[in-house]
Amino acid sequence: MKKIILSLSLFLMAFVSNAQSEAYTNGMKGMILKLNAAAGSDAAYQDAANGFKRIAEVDQQQWLPNYYTAYSLILQALSTKDKTKIDGILDQADRILNGLNNTTADDEVLVLKAFSKSTRIGVDPMARGMKFGSESSKFLQQAKAINDRNPRIYFLEGQSAFYTPEQFGGGKKIAQPLYQKALELYENSTPSNELMPNWGKEVTTKMMAACAQ
Repeated sequence: MKKIILSLSLFLMAFVSNAQSEAYTNGMKGMILKLNAAAGSDAAYQDAANGFKRIAEVDQQQWLPNYYTAYSLILQALSTKDKTKIDGILDQADRILNGLNNTTADDEVLVLKAFSKSTRIGVDPMARGMKFGSESSKFLQQAKAINDRNPRIYFLEGQSAFYTPEQFGGGKKIAQPLYQKALELYENSTPSNELMPNWGKEVTTKMMAACAQ
């Protein structure tokens, strides 16, 4: 009888665990689709961030909901036309990223930290370019030391070069091979599962075309 009760308990535990896992996966997939459809809308990016945050509050052992919350906030900061809001939005993203330690993909977290730093440059490029460009590069080098096959590293390096004037060591000729490397890695790498970060390829392709003009 005890064996039957134990077996039933284990079965119920496995059933509940699988149900929770399925709910988490479906919720994340739905939010990623919503994020990808945000299309530069401040409000849509904020909605996506809120959605991922709710998942993070329920599944506190998972790192990806917090990752995507921060990513959504960075995209919101990048898209907003009100420059006075950028630092406040990125402060939220940075607090989340600083709490993500020892994940299964530390390079991805470092890439987002770099993305956040480079996005701050948009507030005042002339005054902020050197400081935040250097901090962004530092995070990308740390990410590269962990996983030099991450295409988002070279995508962000390409972005930095593209938007840096030639007289300061940037320009299309510097950016093009970085985008090319990123694109090659995008085409020859597959995320370990459908929830893992996989952003940047579409923009990389567009920037490659911009470098050819």
